[in-house]
Amino acid sequence: MSRRSMRITKLQENYIKKGRGQGAGSEYTPFIQAHDNKIASEGWLARHKGWKTGRIHHTLSEHERKYLYYCEWLDGITDIREQWPLLPIEKTIEIAKQLGIKHANIDGTPVIMTTDFRLTCKTKAGPRDIIRTIKPCEKLYGRTLELFEIERIYFAEQGIDWCIITENKIPVTLVKNIEWLSEAKYLETRPSVNDGYYLGSLK
Repeated sequence: MSRRSMRITKLQENYIKKGRGQGAGSEYTPFIQAHDNKIASEGWLARHKGWKTGRIHHTLSEHERKYLYYCEWLDGITDIREQWPLLPIEKTIEIAKQLGIKHANIDGTPVIMTTDFRLTCKTKAGPRDIIRTIKPCEKLYGRTLELFEIERIYFAEQGIDWCIITENKIPVTLVKNIEWLSEAKYLETRPSVNDGYYLGSLK
């Protein structure tokens, strides 16, 4: 085991001990967070205060961020949990072996896999969780599809609906409008706005 893989493995073990990837609503803590610079992302790290959960959401790509805004808008979704871990790791390792493919790893050492969104939806039969993983069409090939197959089987064995969301399934204009509304809703989080601005705007 290389020093880098040992470091990442220990880091993920600490995440579990700290309760990451556990809870629901405002009590949920994403397994991977935007400030975890040791974890690879697509270079688009963002934090967004959720309307539904009241907590800070962490997205690791532009497409994740856009889909988060879309989920905020949908009345049928009651909870949004991003960066959800596939635990225990032994289960995904077993699936990878059955498929004859390499598990997600750092220098050959298996690491805990995560999926982009675990969503709780309202149904006539009661709350139901679904999984949505976000990836642009241009990246749906090779190794990415292998890892997604591990994901798909992992959730299928639990009876949980799983689906890939591409940019074609995210309404661009609607998301832009939701983003604008979101920024207006939490003006107090914008560093360039102060109380004087609020008071002045009401005169």
